[in-house]
Amino acid sequence: MDADRFIGQKVREIRARRGISQQVLADRTGLSRGAIAKYENGERPIDSRRILLALAAALGVTIGDLTGHEQDKLDPSTAGFHAAVPELETVLWSRGNITDLAPPHTLDELAALARTATELRNDCDYATLGPLLAPMLTDAYRHVRGAAGGHAERAWDVLATVTYGVASALRARGYYALAWTAAQESERAATHIGGVAPIAAAAFAQGQIMLSRPGALPAALATTTETAEKIAADVRTVGEVETFGMLHLQGSIVEATLGGDPEPHLTEAAEQAARLADARSSTSVARNESFGPANVTLWRMSAAMERREPGQVLALAPTLSPVDLPNDGRRAQYFVETGRAYAMKKNYRDSLYALLRAEHAAPQHVRTMAPVRELVGHMMRSARRDLTTGDLGRLAQRVGVVPT
Repeated sequence: MDADRFIGQKVREIRARRGISQQVLADRTGLSRGAIAKYENGERPIDSRRILLALAAALGVTIGDLTGHEQDKLDPSTAGFHAAVPELETVLWSRGNITDLAPPHTLDELAALARTATELRNDCDYATLGPLLAPMLTDAYRHVRGAAGGHAERAWDVLATVTYGVASALRARGYYALAWTAAQESERAATHIGGVAPIAAAAFAQGQIMLSRPGALPAALATTTETAEKIAADVRTVGEVETFGMLHLQGSIVEATLGGDPEPHLTEAAEQAARLADARSSTSVARNESFGPANVTLWRMSAAMERREPGQVLALAPTLSPVDLPNDGRRAQYFVETGRAYAMKKNYRDSLYALLRAEHAAPQHVRTMAPVRELVGHMMRSARRDLTTGDLGRLAQRVGVVPT
């Protein structure tokens, strides 16, 4: 397994370059030296966001420095997305003021394109999504610059939704700094019109991005909770309930990562999900149709996993049917959380089965997930030979923890 790749290797490499001993790293992170040694030797997977953030902060690097695989950008299955990023960067920097002689889509057409892009993003089809983003964003900016009268508010509303989608896609593919720029643009557009749903969506995007940075967890929680408190009294439409509920789901994960109690946020989210049937239709195009009772249960599983409560995850799993989840990305997450919980219980066969189902649901997403890579590599080092030479070995090649 000399060719195996896992996060502990990067920790050891960076620690050595920094001239830091295992004991010093242990002191900085609050972990034991024995735990650091097991992470670095591959005896224990780094399967907690809290530990990953602590290690990144102690080493003075980002999470991406520890989890990133350089070959991801060369993977043919997602090359279309990565190839689109430089143009997206230009459009965001210039706010769409680029050379483009093609006539823009109408606002109605842009709203429809935004819904299509959302579906692609939720299903984790980044290869198809990538080439759509820069032209769509350029047109949204052009409408904002040229709109007048009653069309102006709708133009800003569409821009808020498009930039939110761009931020979400960039964050999911590891472009955190550029995602933050897009999230700020989403906030700017939302503030311009004062819409409840766009404001909630922008705050959700910012909170998710900050969750990836060591030291930013308090700010992520503040952004989420303060925005939720600010808009709570004005939440009435379907889109407002959806985006407000997602803020509380985001709050639950941040609380769990901080070692706090996620239950108040989960309870509030469940109450909002129960309001959906009676909420009136939305006027804004800002939505989050992933939100609903099934998604609340899924986030409850994720919060339990973050708190290292595999028994709770496996108790919740049978109460939720994957077919009730709204898209392939959510279904993949269900199987990932289940697989991680089984592995924590050392039930590697059921863990492998769950991870294979996750990969089938959203291959582009699952094959680049750091927790999946870390878990698959650990199982390759720990599981019985009949697993490592079969489906597990092939999955290890597909997710990139061993060479093909």
